[in-house]
Amino acid sequence: MKQQGVLLCWHAQRAGIDVLRQALTRLGERGVEIGRVLYLVQPDRYDDPPSSLQGASIDTVRIRLVDPTNHREVYEQVCSQVLPELHRLDAMLHINISPGTPAMHSIWLLLHAGGRLPADTKLWSTQFVSETNETRLDVVDFEISTYLSEIQRHAQLRPDDATYAPDARSAARRAAMERLHRYAGVAGAPLLVLGERGTGKTRLVESFVAVLKGRAKVVTVPCGGLDSSLAESLLFGHSKGAFTGAASKRPGLLAEADKGILFLDEVQDLPATIQRKLVRVFQDRHRRYRPLGSDEEESVDVELVCASNLPEAELRKRLDADLYDRLSHLTVTVPPLRECREDLKEDWHRVWQELRQTDELPEQAPWSSRLQRALQCQPLAGNMRDLQKLALLCMAWQSPGNAGSGLDHALDEWLESGPMDTPQIADYGEGSRTERLHWFRRQLAQWAKEHYGTWARAAKALGCDEKTLRDDMKQGQKTDT
Repeated sequence: MKQQGVLLCWHAQRAGIDVLRQALTRLGERGVEIGRVLYLVQPDRYDDPPSSLQGASIDTVRIRLVDPTNHREVYEQVCSQVLPELHRLDAMLHINISPGTPAMHSIWLLLHAGGRLPADTKLWSTQFVSETNETRLDVVDFEISTYLSEIQRHAQLRPDDATYAPDARSAARRAAMERLHRYAGVAGAPLLVLGERGTGKTRLVESFVAVLKGRAKVVTVPCGGLDSSLAESLLFGHSKGAFTGAASKRPGLLAEADKGILFLDEVQDLPATIQRKLVRVFQDRHRRYRPLGSDEEESVDVELVCASNLPEAELRKRLDADLYDRLSHLTVTVPPLRECREDLKEDWHRVWQELRQTDELPEQAPWSSRLQRALQCQPLAGNMRDLQKLALLCMAWQSPGNAGSGLDHALDEWLESGPMDTPQIADYGEGSRTERLHWFRRQLAQWAKEHYGTWARAAKALGCDEKTLRDDMKQGQKTDT
């Protein structure tokens, strides 16, 4: 029996349920069988639709919108209320993009182009033709491949990995992701990713960077765990008899990474002798190197990506000067979570999904106004690790059948335990005193706006006027650039 698809659409304000009826009819004429309809309704504008229509069951999704012409509001509501349901579907998804306001039409196209919809989703457009008094159904030919869509499709294959969404809400993370996209696209150029512990640098490299560079294979080298006496053999390989115990030829990690990415994680921990040898490899576009004990050079096709939790100035002191110069041309700094408060709710849900190992735990992460306030105020010096700790505490205190039962207890314990780490000097900005003051004012303005909801309430709470806070935000952005 042919599998029936799912149709998603907004309720048509003027034409009512007839638009849905016509769409189902026209899809049937094209051989598309719809067994279920996800019908998006604004509850203050329309009563409940029928439970079924033309053999398809209708599930109503009530979405409250203050202004259905506001693109951001529609986008945020669809992302929070509709997308999670779509990725649980086990049938092909069809979307009629026509019903609703122009803002609603645009959101379907944006989500499709950004790879946020399930793979193989089909878009349709229905239009009433007055000359024939009939409704026409057309396929929407809007295939756009963007780096966002490529990354989202990769994320759909690994849904349990708690990595960042590429279309971040916060300005700091959006800027970092855009820079990562641009820099990763430069073939043959080493990429350096900086960021505090727990900011997810490894995940970014093994998922986003790999996709952006078009290299499926990533060979990760945790440099802090390298034995200095064996590091050269491990990286470059060795020939038979190169040293006592070398009974046969062994290719190294460079050879293993051929046609892929060699990822040196915490690159500052590389032994000094290895650093000098890597200079030779990465100053040569053919990536030539000599295995230990060999008389012949070998060559590999490999992209180099490095990561470090040190500030750039400190990393410069730890690395060989020539190696640092070759690694640091294209540098991306992943911002800490406390600079990306707008993204924390989604980060929290992603962490929960990754750590959830049993169906006895709720599929959706617990949430409350108290948790929201805590995430907006805590320093989160451990970054993702702070969220992971909170998630595990929630799971430990969870009562079966009660989704939010352990949240308050877990929050109490989490807050009492204090920060997992000490904020680094970067928490006070970088540069001169004036530049650091601008940085602090921007952070304060951004926090106040997020915490109090509006510029007016934030200004009242801080005893200043709105213009002062807005100017602080703008001045900080100018300083950053």
